[in-house]
Amino acid sequence: MRVMRFTAPTMAQAMRQVRQSLGPDAVILSTGRLPGGGVEISAAVDHALSAAAAGGGAPEPQAAPVPEAAPAPAGAGLDDLARRVADLSGLASRHLVLSEAAGGFAARPEVAPLYAHLMEQEVDPAIIAELLGDLAALGGQNLLPRLAIRLKKLLQVGAGPRLGPERPAVWALVGPTGVGKTTTVAKLAATYGLKHRLKVGLITLDTFRIAAPEQLMVYGRIMDLPAKVAATAAEYAQAVAELHDRDLVLVDTVGRSQSDQENLAELKAVLEGVPRTLCHLVLACPTRGADLKLALEGFGIFEPQSLIFTKLDETRTFGPILNLVVKSGRPVSYLANGQKVPDDLEEATREGLAKRLLPPRGGLQTS
Repeated sequence: MRVMRFTAPTMAQAMRQVRQSLGPDAVILSTGRLPGGGVEISAAVDHALSAAAAGGGAPEPQAAPVPEAAPAPAGAGLDDLARRVADLSGLASRHLVLSEAAGGFAARPEVAPLYAHLMEQEVDPAIIAELLGDLAALGGQNLLPRLAIRLKKLLQVGAGPRLGPERPAVWALVGPTGVGKTTTVAKLAATYGLKHRLKVGLITLDTFRIAAPEQLMVYGRIMDLPAKVAATAAEYAQAVAELHDRDLVLVDTVGRSQSDQENLAELKAVLEGVPRTLCHLVLACPTRGADLKLALEGFGIFEPQSLIFTKLDETRTFGPILNLVVKSGRPVSYLANGQKVPDDLEEATREGLAKRLLPPRGGLQTS
């Protein structure tokens, strides 16, 4: 098997290099972004299999030295064997998906530009396979509308606060450090207080950062909204009780690492002071896909009702949003694309998310 690495400014250009150098039977082994900009693809082609597929027959197998088997670790048994088989099965399944994507989609001129664009957007290869599937077989020159329909079916969006008989509705924004939770709370407060004419109250549980409580207090004074500070479950319950005349209470929380389970559990205990609190997970869109997945897992203890993505103005890669929605089954409720309060906040829609993921009309290169 011949393995080669290709680098280019864009994923589409790198894919063209792969096809030109290794042909339609190439298998994508890995993709990544380079520190200085651009992308890198590792690809391979098994010339023996290619020859066999072309009717040339497979060459005689060559003898190879068999490495000495490592001694089994103490206690290894059926459970360990089952785990190894499961790991190999997972690798094999992913290999098949990547092989279909590279050897199938990249080699078909009808969908190759769409495939390259989705890869550049860092959409998971398994999701790309689901999106493109038999798209070329449907016929027609312009496949973008069909791809848009499939994207919208995969995407999920959340609704605004539901105001039931028990007032106020309580929303808490949780998430890692530096994702913009406080600014997002202010944007939501302005949106629902000014646009939807709801009576909004603010609470901050962030007594960890210096001047963090004062930041929310300033927002409250500017918008003429009551704001409270709480540090314990009892103080939080008291603060919500004091805001009983509000329609909606928005709660800012301290940012924590997703791996800091001790402090996350402590925050959860505080929020449980008001059992009807609904949590929403705030994530920064430019974050690496693997780190987004870790954040979703770490903050899963809060059972977030929706995902809120911030800093969309700092990236042009939106595939991780789709990946997270598909894998978590949780909807996206809001998108923040700047620092302006409340202008740079929009309710998430399937149309808006799909538009960000699709290439511009006329912007696809076929060769």
